[in-house]
Amino acid sequence: MRLKPELKGALLTLLGIALIFVGVWIFIGCRIGIWTPIQYNRYIWLNENLQIANRLWHGETKAGDAAEILIKDWRPHMITRYGPWIEMRWFPGGRDTNSISFIGMYVLAKNGKLVLASSYTDDGMDERIFFDTLTPTDKIEERAALTAYVDKIRAERENAGTTNVSQ
Repeated sequence: MRLKPELKGALLTLLGIALIFVGVWIFIGCRIGIWTPIQYNRYIWLNENLQIANRLWHGETKAGDAAEILIKDWRPHMITRYGPWIEMRWFPGGRDTNSISFIGMYVLAKNGKLVLASSYTDDGMDERIFFDTLTPTDKIEERAALTAYVDKIRAERENAGTTNVSQ
């Protein structure tokens, strides 16, 4: 069975229009951030499991907000304080001492004010930076303060280990 030339032309035209629509949809989706169904499902899941996620996604928690109020109101599952820095993390289902969560929300504060907030996932589906006001100097200071904090903990653990061995 052979197709009539008019029908072939119409089918090719429809195929061309469909390809143009798909190309425009992909271009616009990349430019303005339209999500794939998987990304949208992850967004819904995070908002259902982490109350802070909704505030961050919708801009209700912003750079410069007070860290202590955020801690009091939204109770992070993990708080680390080192120097002028406060690192806060929330994990779906709460903190589990037997595993490491590769999905969560992260907020960093300096001198009591929020300076960075992001979400992270192991598969890269919802890695978003909500705000980041850190300067290059701030990043160097934060890394130095975190390194000093970790080195202090290591030294304490080593001293505790040698003390227990010698007793």
